[in-house]
Amino acid sequence: MKEFQPSSPRSAPVKSVGLIAWLRDNLFSSIPNAVVTIAFISFLAYYIPLLIDWAFLSANFKGETEAACVNDGACWVFVNAWSYQFFYGTYPPEEVWRINLTIVLLILVIIGSFTLPKSIRLKTSIAAWLLLPVVGIALLDGRLLGLEMVSTDLWGGFSLNVFMATASIVVAFPFSFLWALGRRSDMPFIRSVSVTFIEFFRGVPVLSLFFMGSVMLPLFFAEGTNVDKLIRVWLVLIFFMSGYMAEVFRGGVQAVPKGQYEAADSIGLGYWQKIMLIILPQVIKISMPNILATFVMLFKNTTFLLIIGIPEVVQTLQTALSNSYWLGGHALEGYLFVFLVFWGSCFGMSLLASRIERTMNTDKRD
Repeated sequence: MKEFQPSSPRSAPVKSVGLIAWLRDNLFSSIPNAVVTIAFISFLAYYIPLLIDWAFLSANFKGETEAACVNDGACWVFVNAWSYQFFYGTYPPEEVWRINLTIVLLILVIIGSFTLPKSIRLKTSIAAWLLLPVVGIALLDGRLLGLEMVSTDLWGGFSLNVFMATASIVVAFPFSFLWALGRRSDMPFIRSVSVTFIEFFRGVPVLSLFFMGSVMLPLFFAEGTNVDKLIRVWLVLIFFMSGYMAEVFRGGVQAVPKGQYEAADSIGLGYWQKIMLIILPQVIKISMPNILATFVMLFKNTTFLLIIGIPEVVQTLQTALSNSYWLGGHALEGYLFVFLVFWGSCFGMSLLASRIERTMNTDKRD
């Protein structure tokens, strides 16, 4: 009997795999799709070379004044000349090392939250995050550390956006979880207070809250009491963040299966042990996409500080555009620069959140 010899495997049909198959299935699957694809490619083919020429080939990079912008392209000289103010506001140049050190500490805390040994990572990271706003305020102000005082009127630029957002998120994070637990509490008073707080700060526009914090809040202080304007706005951001984050956490708490609570009760865990060891990690895991969205929203909302005269980066840009030495109409370059800075920061936050999601994903392990 002739021995069976299997035939060699054949490659997949050319029409079903590869680049051509992908293009046909995704971009040219029908006549309307093909028309849209060709129109979009034509649009890019026309405008991308013009954009490259404006932003790079014909752009102006060198110089210190508007007179250096002699080419027809973008005047990046404007951005370069105002770069210090865009990042640091009017903070004294000889003291700018404090801002840089605060940003370095923020980066180190973020890196440590992922790289420290697991045995000490959680406790160390929590302590570092909680201390970061205190250390940052002490450095930037200077008085607590025996340094020269720098008034908050001189704080500004993109560094102020980063600091206000980070400090608000760190302080609001634990409070928002407590408000979420309070809304689910069986005690009527606790539940009523939590619902009132959450709905008020979620239902009032953030601009109204800023005006209340900067104008109306001082009316409730005792005569002669003067609370710094930046501190008042920071409190508003904390409350605003807490209201939104409380609802995010409440959704995560409700998504945790009831069996998790029963299992924790069955092994004799107390209420706070159950919440901190069993429920909270699962809530963070479930709610991470919504947590990131709330963080990004707060970070972008710091630009509204310009409405009440706090010199964050957009306010600084508007001041630069109205400067008598730069009246050549460089708003496009300035706003594009701010757009890229904010987009890069938000994209970095998205990457960190994705890393956290992968780390906490225990559903499917190899």
